[in-house]
Amino acid sequence: MAETKKSFGESLTAEVRAGRSFGGHPLWFKIQEGRLSRPQVQGFAKQFFLQVLEFPRAVSALHSRCPDLGERVKLAESVYEEETGRLSGSKAHPELFLDFATGLGLRRDEVLSAPALPSTAALIHWFEYSTKILSFLEGVAAINLAAEGQVVGAFGPFARGLQKHYGLDEAQVAFWDVHELADAEHSDVGDHIVIKGATTPESQDRIRGVVRTSLGMWWQFFQGMDQEYGQL
Repeated sequence: MAETKKSFGESLTAEVRAGRSFGGHPLWFKIQEGRLSRPQVQGFAKQFFLQVLEFPRAVSALHSRCPDLGERVKLAESVYEEETGRLSGSKAHPELFLDFATGLGLRRDEVLSAPALPSTAALIHWFEYSTKILSFLEGVAAINLAAEGQVVGAFGPFARGLQKHYGLDEAQVAFWDVHELADAEHSDVGDHIVIKGATTPESQDRIRGVVRTSLGMWWQFFQGMDQEYGQL
């Protein structure tokens, strides 16, 4: 028998909270607490930017496959915000992240041309696979729920740690603050679509499996960065 919508939603939220990398992985706290050198954080920034650059394409792929008009509009707004920043009154989100990277002392061209670690490349491949090969509902679970759902409550404290320990100003940490607010709404969109659409035991099991895989891909992404840049 399928779980009720309430029970299913609560179990997914709990799983994302328990398995998240944002506010959960050791590398996150090493940076937030100022325990890494500036060059180490620069390495993190180069890799993180690569997925920031690709993430809007994943949301766009979901928008193109969404059969529900109302939800499609919400996904379109998400893509528009990612690519322009105009709904939040900021900048395109990759540009916001470049402000963070340059605040750390990196040149734009260094960030734009950085080679991906294997774990970074695997995460970006997961974006494409989950949104183009898996079912629409599974793609929403992977991206809106299991990715954006990790952000709330993590990015704000991270921004304050960056300001305290690495001397960044508010404009240079705006990427993190904007997402603290925006992704609460984006992940709610994913949560709503997933709960409304997964109504059988089989579909709920598939959603759980995708959420766990997505959380694992993000954890692997952070593990790769930690091994490369995070050694104390």
